[in-house]
Amino acid sequence: MKFDPTQHLHLGYYENGTDLEAIAYKIQNENKWVVFFDMGHDAEIVKKISGKYEHHEGYGYKIFTVDAEDLSYEAGSRLFAEWLKENQIIETLK
Repeated sequence: MKFDPTQHLHLGYYENGTDLEAIAYKIQNENKWVVFFDMGHDAEIVKKISGKYEHHEGYGYKIFTVDAEDLSYEAGSRLFAEWLKENQIIETLK
């Protein structure tokens, strides 16, 4: 995977006092974005995702991909929130 050096997007979930972020990188010459989540300092989150998702040095855990030419903050953050709920990370933090 080679990422377009000019396109990345910070995604966030900031509800109920929670502050979580992921970063989406656009694959060069493709209409595809790869979303990474790096919460290495939070042992509870790492425990929930470490066996399920591939870790990439310098990026974090590859949590999902999005087929899109352009990814908006709103759409990406909505998908990130859905992923957090599906993986029971939000409930862990409450």
